[in-house]
Amino acid sequence: MVGGSFDYHPPQQEIELKVVDVKHPLTEVFAEGHFTHTDEPYFFKNAYQSKHFRPLLYMETSKVSGLKHTPEDSVSYVSWIKRYGKGRVFYVSPSHNAQSYENTHMLQYYLNGLMYVLGEMKCEDTPMEH
Repeated sequence: MVGGSFDYHPPQQEIELKVVDVKHPLTEVFAEGHFTHTDEPYFFKNAYQSKHFRPLLYMETSKVSGLKHTPEDSVSYVSWIKRYGKGRVFYVSPSHNAQSYENTHMLQYYLNGLMYVLGEMKCEDTPMEH
């Protein structure tokens, strides 16, 4: 349902997360287009081959330390939305630390995602081009 499976995560570190589209209703809370977040950056198996999701946030893999292997892509998506059957999926990995729940921008982002899942927030969710 998420679109991939967990592979591994490097140690906790500061990560610059970038917004794919600052005008998207879910991400408009990050108006500057990027922000620094401390977390364990998650990497997936089979998540990006079909690209059957609408990406929202990403990190540049070349800026992540402690990689197990060189990723195929120069970016790794850390948040996306997609349709699944008659439902909706909101995936977001930046959420392992207490600071995630103290940051008003992140809290609004989580709320936006929940509103999308519930069908209360209409937004573009067509998959990205492969």
